[in-house]
Amino acid sequence: MTARTLRLFVYGTLQPQAGTAMGDWISARLVGIEPASAPGRLFAIGSEGGWFPALLPARGACRLRGTLCELRLKPGELGRLDRYEGREYRRVTAPVRTASGRRGAAQLYLWRAPLPSGAPMIGGGNFLDWLRTGRRRPFSGT
Repeated sequence: MTARTLRLFVYGTLQPQAGTAMGDWISARLVGIEPASAPGRLFAIGSEGGWFPALLPARGACRLRGTLCELRLKPGELGRLDRYEGREYRRVTAPVRTASGRRGAAQLYLWRAPLPSGAPMIGGGNFLDWLRTGRRRPFSGT
């Protein structure tokens, strides 16, 4: 079996710069990386293991910031990503725009479970900045 290339937009704990175990896992498979944005609204969900984001679809100008990653995945590795994200997320294809202005499609994970009561919306749509400015810890499960 051969490796496959995947364009994946990540906006939370999967970002290579997140300082998490899965961010490092993504980083080890990178063949390309660029800051990017996608349509949607971002919420934060707290757990004993730290904070993680939930992306919900949005109409209009709502955008979130993240990273467009081009990954070289071995057979079975995409399944590992899906299992890590769990049943609360669904991987879909969505439009993304890079910081340089290129538009295209990439896979990303949408939240599909009910939001927990009181989950804060992340104004500005940048999860890592939200963590940093609030001195919060990201979820780092494997």
